[in-house]
Amino acid sequence: MRPVFIGGCSRSGTTLLGSMLGAHSVALCTPESQFKTEAFLEHDPLNPNADLAAAFTWLRHHRRFRFWGLPASPADAKLDDGYRGLLEWIVGRYGDSVGKHEATVWVDHTPNNLERGRALLSVFPEARFVHIVRDGRAVAASVLPLDWGPNTIREAATWWASKLAFGLAAESHLASDQIIRVRYEDLLHHPERELERLCEALDMPFEERMIDATGFQAPSYTTTQHELVGQLPNASRADRWRTQLSDRDIEIFEARAQDLLVYLGYEPVVGGTARDATRGELWRFALINLVRKGILNKLRKRRRRKA
Repeated sequence: MRPVFIGGCSRSGTTLLGSMLGAHSVALCTPESQFKTEAFLEHDPLNPNADLAAAFTWLRHHRRFRFWGLPASPADAKLDDGYRGLLEWIVGRYGDSVGKHEATVWVDHTPNNLERGRALLSVFPEARFVHIVRDGRAVAASVLPLDWGPNTIREAATWWASKLAFGLAAESHLASDQIIRVRYEDLLHHPERELERLCEALDMPFEERMIDATGFQAPSYTTTQHELVGQLPNASRADRWRTQLSDRDIEIFEARAQDLLVYLGYEPVVGGTARDATRGELWRFALINLVRKGILNKLRKRRRRKA
């Protein structure tokens, strides 16, 4: 299968875009698969002497692999075609489980795909990458209520910028026919236009059904975090951060990441007078981090796993 790897900062629309592309008649969108590149750190799977049976056993017990819901037995695994063959076998088994037996394009929407781009290219040299970008203030408004990621607006600004760096570096490193950038906001406002542009770059004929974003069923563990997947694009989501964040949150974010916002075409609200966090606010952020990381987030994750 021809792989299309979507990447970008988490909460930037990787799952939405994956669900759109996955609705195509020849495409299969799989759940996030951090395990595929983390295996490089554990088993060096491209080494001719690598023990792929041991690598697959490790993959099977990876938390993200369990979300795929595959009853994949080591005795059934395809191990004679190397690591690429093993990954393609896993993807094929998932395609069978969701009724997409004949898919020829594998759409993977794992956010860190661009952080692991070189490893992915070593396995799939013909892969195409899609870098999805979203206004950092919207990303902050989306991630701060969750039980993972940054816990304060100041931390969110730094986190967004650091994640974006990998995508922007990949854009400068890869050939123009290997990577394309998509803006989340453009996808919401002009879904047909953006999908047509994307399909042309990926050598796929555009299909109207893609706009409905019904090409991916989120695992139950992440359903609450992806509740908008499967719904028609709603342009009002693009600016929802303006009411979700306080004026002071917006100011602190812009104080730390204003230039990056402008470089990407996003207009500042406060502008050059934006003030960073005061000493008192820094103490408050430290306390928030202590309580959320040490107690609240752990309790919420435990509750979510039991749901």
